[in-house]
Amino acid sequence: MILQNRYRWIWLYLVQLSLLFPQSSLLSPAQPQIISGITHLYNYQFDEAVAAFDSARQIDPIHPVRPFVELAVKWLKAQTEFGYEKSYSVIEEEVESLVPWYEEMVKKYPENPEYPLYLGSTYGMKARIALAKQDWLEVVISGYRGYRYVTIAKNIDPDLPDIQMPVGLMEYYSGKMPVSIQWIAELFGINANTQSGLDKLEIAASTSQYSWIESSNVLVYAYLYMEKDYASAIKWISPLTDSFPLNPMFKLLKAEALAKSGKWDETEEMLPELKAFTQRGPILLRNECDLKYKHILALSAFQKNDYTQVIELTTHMIDNYQMEFDWLLGFAHLLRGKAFELSGDRTTALKDYKVTASMDNKYPEVDEANDLLATPLKRI
Repeated sequence: MILQNRYRWIWLYLVQLSLLFPQSSLLSPAQPQIISGITHLYNYQFDEAVAAFDSARQIDPIHPVRPFVELAVKWLKAQTEFGYEKSYSVIEEEVESLVPWYEEMVKKYPENPEYPLYLGSTYGMKARIALAKQDWLEVVISGYRGYRYVTIAKNIDPDLPDIQMPVGLMEYYSGKMPVSIQWIAELFGINANTQSGLDKLEIAASTSQYSWIESSNVLVYAYLYMEKDYASAIKWISPLTDSFPLNPMFKLLKAEALAKSGKWDETEEMLPELKAFTQRGPILLRNECDLKYKHILALSAFQKNDYTQVIELTTHMIDNYQMEFDWLLGFAHLLRGKAFELSGDRTTALKDYKVTASMDNKYPEVDEANDLLATPLKRI
């Protein structure tokens, strides 16, 4: 009992110090509420997340992480309930109010790296809007404003693992942009190198306190869609599905990675749960789940040479597409084109290939579509 009381007083002393000289949010008395809010956020329980962060604000009003993750909650809640344009407005409004608060905290606590880190991350949310609109130059400009503050955080504490996430993200996506944009990024001091970006994201996913979730998520997208490294995609998605079983996007990503790895038995086991996601939640969330579910079914039908089913499923995806980004639409046209061609209708297939080839994105399917436009697909 004496030993327990001693530890209790040491803990209270550290908490008091953290309120006077905040060096790490891990010492905050609001940390349980913060972790609870983050867990609810990634389980798509937005109302519960808001309640947890409200409690955290009352306990520790200067917690460096809370305002930024609250922004994430409001953004995703608006996106699923009201649509993408409304979610962009939420980001703009929240960034406008949060930047002055973080700037004040940076001045008040210049030795705390988390304030400039999350100030930079807040600016980075504006780059998220530019990314959705495929405004690559604005991605770099907005990203740089955030990158500047992340660099300040790094200078304060080079060993803070959460720093690796925004730096790795900027390096990876800058490396995937056109050469002209890479050149501008380098002028801003951003290392436009995809491998360096992946390395930093893996460090954050393995060691960071907060950003391991988003780092893992970015790695899954990078390996699944850009690098075509499906084993690595499965490696990084599995901890996310284990930790956040109510998150439909994580489950759908894992099923797609399994399908593209040829692990059809494991994919089939997930289908009932995936179908359930298409039938609950706000309409836009149901639409996205349905499109991704149909995509997995189409991949399965394609490997079974059931081209009629592939055409039916991908046509449903194309006709009902409401997602923010066009990458899945490109997949649907490409897969339907292959199904048409393998069914003997190359003329119709060419129309689908042209749609995918014309898309302004950085996914390898654009190159594949161009190849198929030049060379007929042969039945294997």
